[in-house]
Amino acid sequence: MKVLYAGDAAAKIGPIFVASPFNVEVKGFSTHVWGQPLIDALTEGGIEVVHMSPDVAISHFPRTVEGLSEYDVIILSDIECEVLALYPFWIPGTELPRTNRLKAIREYTRNGGGLLMVGGWTSFSGRFGHGGYYDTPVEEALPVSCLKGLDDRVETPEGVHVNIQEDSHPILDGIPWQDCPVFEGFNRILPKSGSKVLATIGEGEDENPLVVVWEFGNGRAMAFSTDCSPHWAAFFQPWQYYGQFWRQSVRWLAKES
Repeated sequence: MKVLYAGDAAAKIGPIFVASPFNVEVKGFSTHVWGQPLIDALTEGGIEVVHMSPDVAISHFPRTVEGLSEYDVIILSDIECEVLALYPFWIPGTELPRTNRLKAIREYTRNGGGLLMVGGWTSFSGRFGHGGYYDTPVEEALPVSCLKGLDDRVETPEGVHVNIQEDSHPILDGIPWQDCPVFEGFNRILPKSGSKVLATIGEGEDENPLVVVWEFGNGRAMAFSTDCSPHWAAFFQPWQYYGQFWRQSVRWLAKES
């Protein structure tokens, strides 16, 4: 199985030393991949992962259904819609686009591919609406609707628990969810008619769908409304069943379960 995972990374510049008003130096540059534990969890299960940070995806993410079809599952996590939608004219050698990547993702899923969106500050609608997936072809393929133009983040520093609705589903099966650590936030999402909510997060006025799935054409799609990495998943990421959950999710999306 082969997975294309885009997002969950950032460039790190520094430290910056200001030795005097005339002496300012940058001593380092690197890329930090927040999603490395997810990559490791999948590869440990024999799943091949091609990861693209947003600065790479903006020019190298496949632009056609044919290109996307080299992968069984696509994961989008903390990568703004604009990264996939805009033409990066400032990157030397980038060809003029002739296709719409957002439509390609939708048609890839409709044709039988697996699509997973993981929550975060630039997923779904995201921080100040900058995730921007509302009213897009990608949203059409997802089992949830985004909050149009709104900041959909709910910060829960006190921690909120998972509530399982269907523990026998292949995505959730065999995991002791009663022992699952708390999450520190999530994105507000709205399940579509025909979708299935497998789990929720929070209680009362804060309760929100957590795992939502559906069949889209010949493909499958899943929304996970919180993060796979800190800060929202700071306790979840080290949990011993973290990897099992993601492997089961990807295998279900690829129709292996």
